[in-house]
Amino acid sequence: MAGFSHTSSQSVVTGMVIAFLQNIPPFQFLAPTELARLASHMTLEFFPKDAVILSAGGPKSEVLYVVHKGGVKLALSSQVGKRMTLDMRSEGEMFGLLSVMGREPARLDVTAIEDTLCYSIPAEEVQRLMSTQPEFASYLIRISLSRYMDRSLQALRTQAGLMGDSERLLYSLAAGDVVSSPPLLCQRETTIREAAQMLASTNATCVFVVGGDGAAEGILTDRDFAAKVVSEALSLELPVTRIMSRPVITVEGNERVFHALLAMVSRNIHHVLVTHQGVPAGVLTAHDLMVLQGKSPLNVVRHLEEQGSVTDLAAAQSRVAGLLPLLLREGAKASHITRVVAEVNDRLTVKVLRLAEKKLGPPPVPYCWVVLGSEGRREQTFKTDQDNALIYADAEGRDDVAEYFTQLAAFTQDALAACGYPACPGNYMASNPRWRQPLRVWLNYFRSWISEAERHQTEDALILFDMRPVGGDFSLFESLMVEKRRCLADAAQFKSMLSFVSTQNKPPLGFFRNFVVERSGEHKNQLDLKLFGTGPIVDAIRLLALDADVEHTNTCDRLAALPARRDQDPVLFQDLQEAFEFLTLLRIECQLRQVREGRPLSNYVAPEALTHLQRSLLKEAFRAVARVQSVIDENFRTALWAQLGR
Repeated sequence: MAGFSHTSSQSVVTGMVIAFLQNIPPFQFLAPTELARLASHMTLEFFPKDAVILSAGGPKSEVLYVVHKGGVKLALSSQVGKRMTLDMRSEGEMFGLLSVMGREPARLDVTAIEDTLCYSIPAEEVQRLMSTQPEFASYLIRISLSRYMDRSLQALRTQAGLMGDSERLLYSLAAGDVVSSPPLLCQRETTIREAAQMLASTNATCVFVVGGDGAAEGILTDRDFAAKVVSEALSLELPVTRIMSRPVITVEGNERVFHALLAMVSRNIHHVLVTHQGVPAGVLTAHDLMVLQGKSPLNVVRHLEEQGSVTDLAAAQSRVAGLLPLLLREGAKASHITRVVAEVNDRLTVKVLRLAEKKLGPPPVPYCWVVLGSEGRREQTFKTDQDNALIYADAEGRDDVAEYFTQLAAFTQDALAACGYPACPGNYMASNPRWRQPLRVWLNYFRSWISEAERHQTEDALILFDMRPVGGDFSLFESLMVEKRRCLADAAQFKSMLSFVSTQNKPPLGFFRNFVVERSGEHKNQLDLKLFGTGPIVDAIRLLALDADVEHTNTCDRLAALPARRDQDPVLFQDLQEAFEFLTLLRIECQLRQVREGRPLSNYVAPEALTHLQRSLLKEAFRAVARVQSVIDENFRTALWAQLGR
């Protein structure tokens, strides 16, 4: 760190400091003479990215810091080693005040999140101003101290489980903090009668079957006894392994309660086993989560499941719109928000398919309903248009099969539209005969796309490479994916074509790190966060995942599963993960603002409308995009690119 003192003889520098301070509270309350005196005592210090400026429990701060350029984060470590980021401070904001005022060790870790310049004001000068300038002192006490206390107490209450606002607990508490009793366990050789007696003599709603290593192998609930023992008239002396359900869905005790909720919603189950290093330690039930958070996504899904018609479903779907701002307000990560939205959308789609089958009768052959694009990646923000397709079992010569699925697709499209999901402008829907085909046709589609790669065909097919099954017989989808992976194993030309298509949208950063924005039109002085931000990351990671035979469709899951290469930037995937989270969250926040203001939804944002810290993080995100596109260029560029215009 370098310090540069501003003395009274340095009139130009002093003038620059005064110009900076006079627009920042509480310094704007000081008279010009006080500002001049203060500027003469200040020092400018530089902190490189990741530099620790103050350490919790370390020496007291001798100065009050004012951020001039860059930004810092304020964090606290809990007793169990969990690190909580309490606040961010950017240009014009202060930190170190509590230590200066109390002359005590620093209470928080303060770290530079980018190269940062700070003005430092000696503690003696701060004390003098506090005692002689009432308005200055009032502001610091009323605003700065209350800001710190509010945020830190909120975080500490969350950790301790004492928070009054229960809605936030779902995203802050660990699963182990919520369970109140150990799970009911039995051995593999336990009889059905003995297990039933165990349940009857306790308040438990399930019993877990454990093996010799202590790990849970199966679960029994009232549903298993009714559906398997009673309906099949089984002997009560049979071992519990005869009727137990598997696999057991588990979360480690240190994982967030959110993960248990997501498992329940996605798998439509009521019990999740909480483990400690793989050994059963507690059980979370749907009732526990309903008590914990009355407005949880679990309740929204249950409400959707209760509806018996498209009209009722459309009315119930209005609750889904409230989930996104609720999750955002309560501090959920962007990837968690989009996953919850995707799970709810999946349940809605499955319910619509059931209504369709109820009207049309059972399907003549098995089928699988799949979703595509952002829905296939579980990355939807607000409700978007429909992107889906239908695969059905081969049945040549049967006109009734094609007619049935024509009607099912039409019913589903209309029902989803009634629930607020408009038709796809590009017609990527199962109602389009092209995307409603038997398995053999789908197999030929993928063979053609991969073996006969052509630019426009590849661009059109991109959305199909984020395909994910939602309803029906998933084995049809799996058969298709097996063939896709086989074709990709030797598809250099396709991957080269895909790399070219995936790197067309370059990050909007100029030579001097300034943003390149629209010069005219409706979005003048704005930039598209999806086209130049999340989109290029999605495209690049899709290619790398297909090349590495990673089966996930979600971008964050793909990033986590991608193997690191020796010749690769070692922190690239981590930086891309953070960039994708930030860009997605920024898109959600901007769209929420558009909804509140009654404006059409878009992905455009004006950089000047962002805080200094947000602009800095946006530049870092775009630089990560440029780095991954460089990796794509290096690994997949071929002579084919020259033919395509390079």
